[in-house]
Amino acid sequence: MFGGVIVIVALGGLLLVVVALGLAAALSRQPVPPPSEAAEAARRHGVLVSIAAWALPSIVGPLLLLQLSDLYLRWGGTGGPATWNALLVGLYPALFGLGYLGVHAIGERTWPRPAGPVRRAALVHRRVSDVAPRWLRRTVNGLAVATVVVLVVCGATGADDGRSITTSAFSGDAFTTRSASPYPGWHFALPLLVAVVLVALAAEGVLRLVARRPAIVDADPTYDAASRRLSAHRALRGAVLVIGCSLAGVLVVAGTALQGVELRPLGLAAAVLGVVVGLGSIVVAAIPGRAAVAAPAAARGPATSPASRSAAA
Repeated sequence: MFGGVIVIVALGGLLLVVVALGLAAALSRQPVPPPSEAAEAARRHGVLVSIAAWALPSIVGPLLLLQLSDLYLRWGGTGGPATWNALLVGLYPALFGLGYLGVHAIGERTWPRPAGPVRRAALVHRRVSDVAPRWLRRTVNGLAVATVVVLVVCGATGADDGRSITTSAFSGDAFTTRSASPYPGWHFALPLLVAVVLVALAAEGVLRLVARRPAIVDADPTYDAASRRLSAHRALRGAVLVIGCSLAGVLVVAGTALQGVELRPLGLAAAVLGVVVGLGSIVVAAIPGRAAVAAPAAARGPATSPASRSAAA
């Protein structure tokens, strides 16, 4: 049990370091001057939500999993500590993703609303496609579909125990059987599949909240649209990270087991693909959100071009 928890605590600590570095970079960056007080309040709210979405799951996740581990062993959990460790580490990215998107959902529901005796807001019907970066949304959906397919294939090809793979073949006159574990059979594939689907659905839910949240009063519509795109980018890059890392882990574990049953070319290809997917997901998640925002007229001098400036997340 403790091996899996140690890995998760280490991952949580690494995420906290990344959050601290990102916060330092955000504080040192000069943001685009907001066009109004309402816009500045919305910008501050978005930054706080983004920081909380990375920090809170990193802190709460390991503590919650420690309690689950204790309950699992106290209630006589089956499969042994090795099985629980593997399942614990495998589920952590998806559970982190649900916490990450949950914080974003709360942030959207508590978005600063119009205040004062006279409240104004443009009545514009927005769709998810209007606020979400198309390439990033497609990346999340593509990774989710690929993860589901890989998990179903692994579950179907796993042994009856749900956590290993067995192959049988004739070698000369002898019938040989080889087995390797761990392998993401149904024992691991089913909970991972449910968790990944929930993360993908949660990401879509947050995008709908972004599209429907109140408009920023006294701000140009382009500024409000840029703020929404920035929020959508922040939510989606976390989903890319957790789904991509889950898929990468499944591919690497499955590839290692496949090599153990003498399916070396297939196993090596799966392991290499897993490393590529994992690194690619980290790179995509590290891309800062940049929404084009036109600089206010007061902030533009005679030598300033009318080109739009950008705000980074």
